[in-house]
Amino acid sequence: IMQSLTCVLLVCLVALSGAFEPPDSTDSDYPPEDYDDSSYDAGKGPTSNDGVVTLDHISFHKVVGGKLPVLVRFDKEYPYGDEDRAFLPLGEKTGWSDVMIASLGASEYVPEHKARKIFSDFGVKMEETPVFMFFPAGSKEGVTFGGDKKDTNAYLGFLKQQGVAMVLQGCLRELDALAGEFVAASGNKKKRQDLVVQAEAQASKLSAADAKAAKSYSQIMRKIIEKGDGFVETETARVKKLSDDKSVQEDKREHFKNRLNILISFKA
Repeated sequence: IMQSLTCVLLVCLVALSGAFEPPDSTDSDYPPEDYDDSSYDAGKGPTSNDGVVTLDHISFHKVVGGKLPVLVRFDKEYPYGDEDRAFLPLGEKTGWSDVMIASLGASEYVPEHKARKIFSDFGVKMEETPVFMFFPAGSKEGVTFGGDKKDTNAYLGFLKQQGVAMVLQGCLRELDALAGEFVAASGNKKKRQDLVVQAEAQASKLSAADAKAAKSYSQIMRKIIEKGDGFVETETARVKKLSDDKSVQEDKREHFKNRLNILISFKA
């Protein structure tokens, strides 16, 4: 009887062990037909946000120097803080512009981390991160961002200065175009005066809110004609000082930020 019981127990154990075997990946029924991995995104890491591309030591060389200009953040593997919060919205804010926003992270604690070699190649030191560089289309020569790293609008202004077509907060596309013509007409007073007239005519066709912004364009044009191209830099410094004043009310601060954005349109 004991021998029979032992045989029965062995049979049961064999059957149970088969029930817990992991599925064979070579089995035609694995994974099951209803398995769905469409929600998995291998590129969606801690540094990602909508429109921001996470790079590694391989993809960096495929993106930088490619067909699109790209703004790259060189940072820690897992960025955080005010700079991170200011940078991430760029993905959405530049969504309709021909520029890529990307982030390359490297380990602070592993000197052999493969991305560290790229940091070194571009003169980026870990203790100085985050560092932001703009690479024009087809170029691996980076232009380092030197503005306020905690201000999203500062990055947008920097991109616009690098020739990326976009309309910043408080700006108007049609007036930005006239501002570009105005800058290009340096030394041609008659042409510039004609552009002032065009800007004022454009303002008369706009809503009250947009007309107020349009008026800023024509005012700046007149001041440049009167005081010279250097007015843009002196006015930028003056308005930035007002904007940075902690005693300024928020609505006024927004007004100053909008004016700073319009001034960017007049920078050669």
